[in-house]
Amino acid sequence: MNVLESLTRRALEQPELVAHEWRGQTLTFAELWSRAAALSTALERSLGDSREPVVVFGHKHPDMLTCMLACLLTGHPYVPVDSSLPADRVRSILTASAAGLVLAPEDADRIGETPPGTVVWESADLERVCSPPTASDASDGSDAGSSSPGAPRATAPDEAQYIIFTSGSTGTPKGVQIARSSVDRFTGWLVDLVSGHVAFEGRRQATVINQAPFSFDLSVMDLMLAWATGSRLVHIDRDHILRLADLFTTLAESDADAWVSTPSFADLCLASDEFNETLLPHLRIFLFCGETLPHATAARLRERFPSAAVINTYGPTESTVAVTSIKVDEQVLRDHPTLPVGATKPGSVILILGPDGSPLPEGEKGEIVIGGDTVSMGYYRRDDLTERAFARIDTPAYTGWAYRTGDAGFQRDGQLFFAGRLDFQVKLHGYRIEIEDIEANLRELPGVLQAVVVPRYAVDSPTTVTSLHAVVQPTELPTGSTLSATVALKRVLRERLPDYMIPKTMSFVAEIPMTPNGKADRAAVAAMTA
Repeated sequence: MNVLESLTRRALEQPELVAHEWRGQTLTFAELWSRAAALSTALERSLGDSREPVVVFGHKHPDMLTCMLACLLTGHPYVPVDSSLPADRVRSILTASAAGLVLAPEDADRIGETPPGTVVWESADLERVCSPPTASDASDGSDAGSSSPGAPRATAPDEAQYIIFTSGSTGTPKGVQIARSSVDRFTGWLVDLVSGHVAFEGRRQATVINQAPFSFDLSVMDLMLAWATGSRLVHIDRDHILRLADLFTTLAESDADAWVSTPSFADLCLASDEFNETLLPHLRIFLFCGETLPHATAARLRERFPSAAVINTYGPTESTVAVTSIKVDEQVLRDHPTLPVGATKPGSVILILGPDGSPLPEGEKGEIVIGGDTVSMGYYRRDDLTERAFARIDTPAYTGWAYRTGDAGFQRDGQLFFAGRLDFQVKLHGYRIEIEDIEANLRELPGVLQAVVVPRYAVDSPTTVTSLHAVVQPTELPTGSTLSATVALKRVLRERLPDYMIPKTMSFVAEIPMTPNGKADRAAVAAMTA
C-alpha cells in the first residue's frame, strides 16, 4: 500500500475530514497536505539536493504531522524526537543523526544547546513557511508541484522514511532506519488486519487513538493506519496520563473505533471502573505492541469491551513496528496462561536459532531472528552496530537480510511465543531500554564508581518488567537514610536520560560483586536486591 498516494487521494476527495485532533486543535486532510506541501518547498530551498535527515521535535502538536509529511515529500528521513527528553539526550541524537535542521512546532526551548551549524525552525518560522505558495513564490522558479507523490524528490521506496533513535548499550542512542517500502508493506498488512473489525469507508469517519509519542515506533501503527484509511487521529499526551479525569473526558469525546497503545497504558485505564464499553461504544479493536501483553489485562478488556477484538502483536523497531498478530479470544485465554504473540505476517519470516546459528525444532527456545520485506536498513552511520545485529543468512526456511533480535522465544502450532531477553535489553512501559545505557550514564555522574541496574518483574508475568532498580557503588556511602542520596542521584540523572529510563529505586553498596573475569556479577547483584 502506498500511504502517500492514499493520503493525497484523501486530501483531494475528502478534504474536510479531520486528520488530527489534539486538545481542541484540528487539522483536516486538506490543511495537512497544503501546509506540508508549502513546507516541503521551503525545505527544498534550504537543503538543496541533500538527503540528510531532518529532526522533528515536539510532542503532539498538529504540525508534527505537517513536518513529517513534508520530509516524506522531499526525500528527507524524519527523526522524531519527543520534547520530554532531557537536553543532553536531544543533543546526543542531534549529533548522531548529523541533522543540520530541526523543525520544532512546539517546546523549542527544551532543545537546549545544539551542535555547531544546526538550524532550528521554531513555531513562528514554521507558521511563516507553511502557508500555501503565492503567485510570486511560483514566479521565482520554485514549483510546489514538485512535491507531489511520485516526483523525483519524494522518498523513494528503497530510501529511509524515518530514523528512530533507541537506547544504545554504550550510552549513546542508535538510529534505526526504516525504508518507505517497509512502511508501506507494514501498513498494507495492518489495514487488512483492522478492516476486519472497523468499517473505514462508512458514513461515519473512523477514529484511531494515538497514545505513544512519535519518537516511539508504536506511533507508526496508528499514524499510518489513519493516513491510509482517512481516519481521524485523536492524540493522548503526557498530561492526559497524569490527570485521569482529563484523559477519560478526551476518550469519551473521541468516540474511538480503534485503540493503539502499550499494555501498560491499558492497565492504567483499567484501574478505573469507568473504562468500559459505555465510555467508548464504537470501539471495535485494541492493538497492542511494545511490551508483553499480560493474560489478566487481555481478560479484563474482553470483559469490559465485549464488542472489541483484542489483538496482541510483536516486533522490534528494527522490523517496522510489528511482524506477528493474534486475536486474543476466549479460547486463546483458556489455552494459554502466557499469551502467544501470534502468527507471522505475510512477507516476514520468523526463525528460532540456536547459539551456533542453526534452526531449532518447534517448541525449543532460542533467539528470535526476523527476515523479510520490512526489516530495517540498519543503524544510521553505525556500520559497526549494523554488522553485529544484521546479516544475510542462509537457512532452508529463509535466505536473505535478517535481524537478530536478542529476544528469546519459541514457535508452536504456527504461533510465536516471546520468552524474554537474551541480553541486557528490557522493555518497560513499551520503551526498549538497554540496561547498559543507564549504567554507562550512572557511572559518569560525580561520586559514582560503579553501577548495575536490575529489572524487576511482575509476579504473574515473569517476562514483564515493572520497574528498574539501580545498585550503586559510590565514592562515599551515604550516612543514615539513603532517600536523600537517591533523590539527588535521580535529579542529576534526569539531565541525561528520559524519565522512563530512570530507575525507580536505588540501593548503595560498598562494593559491587565481581565475576572471575572482572565483570559485574549481575546474578549476585540481583540476589542482593531480591
